[in-house]
Amino acid sequence: MIRKILCPTDLSANSKAGVAYALSLARENRAELFVFHATSIPVYELAYPCDNPFLGGNSVPRFTVDQLLRDATSKVRHFIHANFGDEIARIQWKPKAGLGKVAREIVAAACQEEADLIVMAKKKKRPLSCILSRSVSEAVSRQAPCPVVSVSPPQIQRPWGGWRVPLIGGAMQGSEA
Repeated sequence: MIRKILCPTDLSANSKAGVAYALSLARENRAELFVFHATSIPVYELAYPCDNPFLGGNSVPRFTVDQLLRDATSKVRHFIHANFGDEIARIQWKPKAGLGKVAREIVAAACQEEADLIVMAKKKKRPLSCILSRSVSEAVSRQAPCPVVSVSPPQIQRPWGGWRVPLIGGAMQGSEA
């Protein structure tokens, strides 16, 4: 029986498919849904951790971990209400956030919440990145303490099987030159 579902999201349009599937599963099983987003320390803070020291700046970072997690949780809440406002009202759900490497944080959240299932959207990868790195969903499925469902976003089917190329010279199909 599924009682708790963890649904990681990167807050992109691509991740809507995973969240929608997790919502339907939570509704059907009367399960609690945890919508999770992993965030990281902003890159500019790592490069420039303080104000300009030559101008009398201090070495205090411009953020706190609690602030980053609150901001990430707020973004999750906004993403869910903006995209699934009516549907989310009928189920029990909580936004969650973690700070660190995405796959590791998803697995840690699943352990912490004792999730029975992880539902996540697959992210489209470019051909070169498929060769050089493995996907987050693959890394999560290898380490997760529960089953992982990877949802592919809807794909556009082209009946001709290729790219549409515009005609050169302004000639239209079916017109005489």
